[in-house]
Amino acid sequence: MRAAFLVIILVIIALSSVACGGGQAPVVMDEPVPAGAEGAKIVELTFSSADITPDKVSIKAGEKVLFVIKNTDKQDDHNLVGTDIGLKEILVKPGQTVRRLWTAPAKTGEFPSGCTIHPEIRMKFNLQ
Repeated sequence: MRAAFLVIILVIIALSSVACGGGQAPVVMDEPVPAGAEGAKIVELTFSSADITPDKVSIKAGEKVLFVIKNTDKQDDHNLVGTDIGLKEILVKPGQTVRRLWTAPAKTGEFPSGCTIHPEIRMKFNLQ
C-alpha cells in the first residue's frame, strides 16, 4: 500500500512538472516567412553585441517591408523598435533569426530606431 502511494505521488509530481513548464512557448530559432509577405521589400538586419548592420535603411513611405533580423550575439537579446514610425518591438533572442512583416507609414523623413535593451545600438530609417 505504501509503495503504491509513493508511485502515485511520483506520477503526480512528474505530470505537474510537465504541465507547468513555465507557460512560455519554445523559441523558434529560424522563423519562416510570414503569410502576406509577397511583394514586400526585404530588409536584412544583423545585431551583434555592439551594433546593428546596416545602421541606415531607405524605405518608400507606405511600403510593405519584410524584416529578416539575425542576432549573432551569443549572450544577449536585442530588439528593434521605432516608436516614431509605428514599428512595434521585434525581439530577437541570441542566435535567432526572426521575420516580421510591417508596413511603413505614409510620412517621409529620417526616423531613429534601435534596440531599447541596449540604447547605444541605434539606426535610422529614411522614409521617402
